[in-house]
Amino acid sequence: MKRYNQWGKYLVLMLSMSVLFSSCNKKLDIVASNVGAEGREWASISDTRAHLMGIYGLMRAAMVDNYGHWVYGEMRYGDFNSYSRADLRVVQENKLKASYPLIKDLTDWRRFYAVINAASLFIERAPEVLKKDSRYTERDLKYDIGQARSIRALMYFYMVRIWGEVPLLKDSYDNGSFAEVAQSSESTVLAFAEEELLKAAEDLPYRYAVGQQTYYGESESVWSGVLVNKITAYSILAHIAAWQGKYINADVYSKFVIDNYTQANLALLNVPSLVSPTDGLFGPSTRAQILAIRSSYELGEATNTGHLESLTLGYPIVTKAKPDIFVNRDTINAIFDDPNDTRFGIDSVSGLIRTNYFTNYNGDIPIFSKIKVIRNGEGDSDFSIFGSNLVFTRLEEIFLLYAEAKTVLNQRDEAIKYLNQVKAQRGLKPYISSSPKDLLGEIFLERRRELMGEGWRWYDQIRFAKIKKNNPTLNTLIENGGIFWPISADVLSRNSKLKQNSYWK
Repeated sequence: MKRYNQWGKYLVLMLSMSVLFSSCNKKLDIVASNVGAEGREWASISDTRAHLMGIYGLMRAAMVDNYGHWVYGEMRYGDFNSYSRADLRVVQENKLKASYPLIKDLTDWRRFYAVINAASLFIERAPEVLKKDSRYTERDLKYDIGQARSIRALMYFYMVRIWGEVPLLKDSYDNGSFAEVAQSSESTVLAFAEEELLKAAEDLPYRYAVGQQTYYGESESVWSGVLVNKITAYSILAHIAAWQGKYINADVYSKFVIDNYTQANLALLNVPSLVSPTDGLFGPSTRAQILAIRSSYELGEATNTGHLESLTLGYPIVTKAKPDIFVNRDTINAIFDDPNDTRFGIDSVSGLIRTNYFTNYNGDIPIFSKIKVIRNGEGDSDFSIFGSNLVFTRLEEIFLLYAEAKTVLNQRDEAIKYLNQVKAQRGLKPYISSSPKDLLGEIFLERRRELMGEGWRWYDQIRFAKIKKNNPTLNTLIENGGIFWPISADVLSRNSKLKQNSYWK
């Protein structure tokens, strides 16, 4: 079962090398994919498969490089503390011009443009294969271009949340025509991403290779939880709308997911089904997912870096003495304040601790062990090779996003309904309409508990601060552009039309 076959791996290697180590013609320092092989490519179905898998591989590399997904999403003013790493501590304190290699690398957006360019190239060239190879069908082309559009849109959304204004490139630039491009406004970039996702959603299926059908010669079990689908597109659309404060749109898009998720074989999960290292959502199972980046040990994709576990795990789970980052006991107790919470709770009578999210609670440093896929989930502490999935979004997260939208739109009963569905899955008492607790605050608190370690905390804080306007620190940063990262000096030096984010000048 080869989700990322050898062609895909070869393509990823070549693209990654050209992207990361070449710098010709000021193309945002990205050499276009597949230069030098144009005469031999885009001729057969094997070419489209290799290029499509290459896009997924580049997306994975972009998101996990330097632990980017988690450093961007969890560290700034977040629940995780750095134990001994000064570079992570300065991120936590929003000191993003500090002179550390990690900071320098994370201010560089070129790896995201590598994904965008590969996707654009696919959209432009894949139709050629339809004319040359009878095995490649109109259905295949629609599915493939829908995936490329979705990934390109996701990368733009991802970058807008990190840098704000970014260059908008709608075409590939392997023909030498692209030299220097200025930044476009956030609204312009996100409008393009929304348009692309809506186009993709028209053509993407809920599931691939259903019944007797195949997709690239493989059955549904091969592609389940691997490829983006119609539900993925609408989930990203919902988040783009929420990030912009367009909650009417966020309501519509997230409701589409809620109304149709069963068609993609999705379901709300209990905690054991979520955290199990062997068959949980983060593990190597073929469980359906909205959007996850796979790292299969069996396919040689597991690594000892680029996974959250590399930062969060320590003894006794792995041989590493102390984790790089951790959540302190006071924060744990404040967030998980219900003893019945199946994620983490302390029984007030017996003193027994539920350890689904944390291990070594009574030790010197609690270990965040919600995600702990060592090798294929069955590895022991001597093998610090991790194969966990990077889960961008899942059904519980969309339920809470929908509740957020309904609250902002003053439709409290519907918001409470979906908040309580998540609470019920975790053994918590329901929120009642007469509660003195602020409903929106309860929704974001539930997101904080449920999604800890999944890359949402920073962005949730920003959305909450924009709505409530009651956080002086964050609201000042929002007003002055301090929520965005500075742009790499290397990137700026290669494109005279770019401007540094005003907060970091």
